[in-house]
Amino acid sequence: MDFQPDLSLEAFRENVRAFLRDKLPADLAGRPRIGTRSPREELSRWQRILNEQGWGAPYWPTAHGGTGWNVLERLAFDEECTAAGAPTQDVGAQKLLGPVLNEFATPEQKVEHLPHIFGGTRTWCQGFSEPGSGSDLASLRTSAVRDGDEYVVNGQKIWTSHGHRADWIFLLVRTNTEVKKQAGISFLLVDMKTPGITVRPIHTIDGCHHLNETFFDNVRVPVKNLVGAEGDGWKITKFLLNNEHAAAADLPMLRRYMRQLGSLARQRDAEGRALIERPHIAQQVARFEAELNAIAMLVQRVAALEQAEDHSPAAHALGSMLKVRGTELQQRISCFVVEALGDYGPVAYAAPEGDASAEPLPMQEVARGMANELFFRRASTIYGGTSEVQRGIIARALFQL
Repeated sequence: MDFQPDLSLEAFRENVRAFLRDKLPADLAGRPRIGTRSPREELSRWQRILNEQGWGAPYWPTAHGGTGWNVLERLAFDEECTAAGAPTQDVGAQKLLGPVLNEFATPEQKVEHLPHIFGGTRTWCQGFSEPGSGSDLASLRTSAVRDGDEYVVNGQKIWTSHGHRADWIFLLVRTNTEVKKQAGISFLLVDMKTPGITVRPIHTIDGCHHLNETFFDNVRVPVKNLVGAEGDGWKITKFLLNNEHAAAADLPMLRRYMRQLGSLARQRDAEGRALIERPHIAQQVARFEAELNAIAMLVQRVAALEQAEDHSPAAHALGSMLKVRGTELQQRISCFVVEALGDYGPVAYAAPEGDASAEPLPMQEVARGMANELFFRRASTIYGGTSEVQRGIIARALFQL
């Protein structure tokens, strides 16, 4: 493929930058996030600003009210928003559920849910993983038994990101135990206020509460909340998970880490020398930059394949390669930054849920939140498909192993 600069893409990127300079309120920029999503009030406020610009659904086609941007434009938008410190959107609703509803939902379901996604007035969480059913998702056991016009749901989900703050959950359930396990799975939309749902926190090593375990005890869900037909859950899940392999490396976050590392390298050590003048620091920064450039080129390649609607095993393998290389680099850069900060590294500047403006500390502009990022990124090689699973996909697709 051609890696020469795309002038139209650069013009698009500058348009996004201009929008962020003009429309991103200063009090929303660069605020700490709880886990991977901004607080509800910031998320909703930012969603309204994007709607006014006509960018409320940047990942959807124009036929469904989206921007119609191509893969590279969507990646550029994400990268510029991350660089500007903009709040997140509701990623579960925008990138995962929204395309599913556009493709599989009934007209009534679209009328019920899509306006709330555009308005940022209804937040979502994902109910897929279960104890014992993480990498082997098809083995899930949460059941939904039909009783008249309702399903009765029983079971447990785990690692429910932001489940304690979500209004609704999109849920995989087993509706048939007599068929092949993939064929017995269905896709339900469930109001989190429904009686019988219990959410218990999982406090993680990064000091945040963004994960939960969620229990369903005789939860009654209207049959009208079934997306697609009974047994379509696995097909819908494959559609959901196959969206945008080019985003698997989380390139915007990698670039943010490199900016922080560059800022750190310009700091002075105790002897008055810039850290970048230390050979081992300069060498490692150069290695990280080379790896990041290689990942950025692979992102362009995968994006081009997605744009061409290439769904071959080789294309999927490249997405898995991005996931492995990108997440492992996230871990190594965040660890290196914390180590290079020396005595300041182990300190969370400030705690993610605390007041970031309180008690300014030395090197705070570089160090803030990096210890939390280091801990959070320990999970990046697990969520979204473990590195072991990704390597298995690569081996089967490319080497028929």
